[in-house]
Amino acid sequence: MGKIWAVCSGSGGVGKSMIALSLAAGAAKAGRRVILLDTSGVSRCCDLILRLESVITLDMLDVVRNQVSMESALYPVAQYPGLRLACASLYDDVSVSELSGMTLSLNALCDILVVDLPTGQASLGRGVMRAGDERLLVTRPDDASIRATERLMTRCAGEPAADSLVINRISTERVRKKTQYAQGTVENLLDRAALACIPEDASIPASEQRGRAAIECDGPAWTALSGLVKTLLGGA
Repeated sequence: MGKIWAVCSGSGGVGKSMIALSLAAGAAKAGRRVILLDTSGVSRCCDLILRLESVITLDMLDVVRNQVSMESALYPVAQYPGLRLACASLYDDVSVSELSGMTLSLNALCDILVVDLPTGQASLGRGVMRAGDERLLVTRPDDASIRATERLMTRCAGEPAADSLVINRISTERVRKKTQYAQGTVENLLDRAALACIPEDASIPASEQRGRAAIECDGPAWTALSGLVKTLLGGA
């Protein structure tokens, strides 16, 4: 069984899917067999960024209903050899128990399974994640996002996977103007050291418009995202 990297957030707009896609692309570029499972449903965007929205005709709900095989619902990503994308349905919700079964099946087919969880959800189901797996809690350095992250941490306390904090979209200028918190303040408020602190980067949208993950941007976020992938791969 491969490792699971579950990416979650307590509130929307924090860059959760950007982080998940960057992790998947970075691990694939490092030679790992990777599956990215986008469970965000109607708000999913990984297929759009990777230019696969018109290609994906089968999703995990088709697999759950035994209409197609698991392999037929995995779509190779041409930009990143070794990476395949699986998506939840755009129209119908998948229960936690169904998500658990899908996760276990997908995990057996790769070295690393990156799961982009729906906003506000932190669990893949009881007993799915193990010691050595990672749950990344993505937050912005502002009051609303920090509060939502704190509530999310409470919900997943006691599970065996490591819970790691990722601070995203931090701006030196906004910190100076006191419209955002500094990294140390966020860490103190959540009582957790950040595994990575990703700066606000105007080159990320341009990278995504080219069908590339943010980890290939031309700005300062590249260093932080690459370092996060390297850190996670050290445990995989």
